Amino acid sequence: MWALYALMAALLTSFLPIINKRILTTAEVAVVAWVPNALSLPVLLVITLALIGWPRVGGLFLLAVLASGVLNLVATLVSTRALQLADASLATPFLSFNPAFTLLLSSFTLREVPSVRGIVGVMLIVVGAYLFQLREVGKGLLAPVRALAHQPGILLAIGASFVWGLTPIFEKIAIQHTSPENPLMVAFATTLVTVVLLTPALWRRRTDLLDQLCWHRPLFGAAGLISGVAPLFGFSAIALGYVGYVTALFKLGAILTVVWGALLLKEHGLRERLPATAVMVIGGLLIAL
Repeated sequence: MWALYALMAALLTSFLPIINKRILTTAEVAVVAWVPNALSLPVLLVITLALIGWPRVGGLFLLAVLASGVLNLVATLVSTRALQLADASLATPFLSFNPAFTLLLSSFTLREVPSVRGIVGVMLIVVGAYLFQLREVGKGLLAPVRALAHQPGILLAIGASFVWGLTPIFEKIAIQHTSPENPLMVAFATTLVTVVLLTPALWRRRTDLLDQLCWHRPLFGAAGLISGVAPLFGFSAIALGYVGYVTALFKLGAILTVVWGALLLKEHGLRERLPATAVMVIGGLLIAL
């Protein structure tokens, strides 16, 4: 069941980079990071209370939620800036690195030891990233790596991926310290922390915020709805499966984002990017299945 939940989360979130890329043509990075998360809070709260109710929480719950919220804040801002600097279909697959980080760290923190197949999957994710600059191989074995290093949007996407590799560990700790276990409550709490931390910076230019919100209200509404529903599936998957495997399966959304980028944003390079993304997704499948 956790795999189905993870696939649903991947499908829904595959549209977010496309929506955010469209909004970023005239909106600020902080606004695009804040608004969908803020709009998702009522959805998360209502569904959480309706389906499970308010749980009892343990001593580590607040610390884990706070850590996850802070990390999500950093990753959201960095990944949104990456989308502003690079094509959505190019930047998004590099967010697929985080299963590798999560798998490694969770083996120490949560005692979730990966299998040989899982390790092979991680290696395929790295190889897929290399293949994104395959045209540079003729200039030398390390030429693709150098080409990536000269693209700030890609470097930011990799940085965001590393930070997002940490968050599922804290989120699972938070889930384990709810009674009965309530992943939906953790989804709401971590999103709330992220929104609260972002709010002071936006309050000083609230007039601009309202203008941008009104101008893009259909797209912000869609992003808010997705941001409210997708975590319900995602956090349920985290509660039921190994976090390293779950986060890998989330990355199936990357290949869909590449397709949406070509179809909806008319981004070029689909022929080159799709095979590389497919290799990364195969790596994710090996980890998850």
